[in-house]
Amino acid sequence: MQLLKLVESEIQMDVALPWNVRNHDCALLLARGHIVSSEAQMQALLERGIYVDLEEKRAVEALYVPKSGPVKSIYTRWADTVDTLETLVHELPHAPEFPANIEKLAQELITLADLDADIAIFLAVRQDQARHLRYGYSHSVYTALLCILMARRMEWTAARVRLITLAALTMNASIADLQGQMASQDYPVLDRQRTQLRTHPIDSAALLAKAGITDAAWLEAIRQHHEQGNGSGYPRGLTQIDELAQMLRMADIFMARISPRAIRAPMIVQDAARQMFRDDKGGAMSSAIIKVLGIYPPGNLVKLASGELGVVMRRGTEARTPLVAAVTDAQGRSVTTTLHRNTADPAHAITGLAADDKHLLSRVPPERLYGYAQACALT
Repeated sequence: MQLLKLVESEIQMDVALPWNVRNHDCALLLARGHIVSSEAQMQALLERGIYVDLEEKRAVEALYVPKSGPVKSIYTRWADTVDTLETLVHELPHAPEFPANIEKLAQELITLADLDADIAIFLAVRQDQARHLRYGYSHSVYTALLCILMARRMEWTAARVRLITLAALTMNASIADLQGQMASQDYPVLDRQRTQLRTHPIDSAALLAKAGITDAAWLEAIRQHHEQGNGSGYPRGLTQIDELAQMLRMADIFMARISPRAIRAPMIVQDAARQMFRDDKGGAMSSAIIKVLGIYPPGNLVKLASGELGVVMRRGTEARTPLVAAVTDAQGRSVTTTLHRNTADPAHAITGLAADDKHLLSRVPPERLYGYAQACALT
């Protein structure tokens, strides 16, 4: 049984549940047909963590597909990119359709980034901390997103944006499942795991070549994406590194730092950006990361001059004044409606970052912040 975590918007008050609701151990909490009738019960469930069998949920959704064809929200399309990547990688190396299918997936990511970059960044910053086992695939997807945004900022051609997206999606093809295991384990990396990590750039490129990938720049970017200009990288200790590989390495490391693990909390985005900027000595690529994310990227929890806590929704025209949605009132109590705050207004100016000690953001799905207006027909 594969469990999918539910968010508040997927449970309707006073409406019979269309599927069984379980906890993270698969134990049944609420049977299909049960009616959640109180806000207190809803909040208790969300705080506990509620899940549904993925196959059961898909079976229910299939009953309501409109005859004109399926329509998916932008959130579902992002989730589907991770599912698709996992399926494609598991088919390697004997997958004659892999080149065409990975090209299609890369184009979908580019399209989604263009549709709404703020939603994309929000999803990358606020990754589900309960889904460590799929980290190898979500990490590649969000690394590809960051590469798209960086490359666009640096005015790369469309062809090079496509190429860096393909490389990011496939850079860890040989260790994607291992990455999930490592993210979920509560002990340090084992020696045998470290050995696989050291050879994965070569191993991943070899898998792709067997599957029919012939683009030399794509394959070499993967082989080099852990090399460093001072020769201390791996697996070959190179000192001359291709620009594609440099971007891939930087985005890979940055996303790894801000992603959760069972053994450690994610690094704060601002700290990760400062460390990257320092390591890169203020170079063009680390500067691009900072510029595309902003000082307060979507997904950050911040303190406001009003006393409220809010989550950043959209980057502003000025780096220090993004659009924020309040998630508490001035007394620190959770609010049930979304109140937008323009932080350019001194009354709602950002006074600093806030720690999510009460797990407020786990109860604030992106649908609540951005709505469903971004629903898009499949192409």
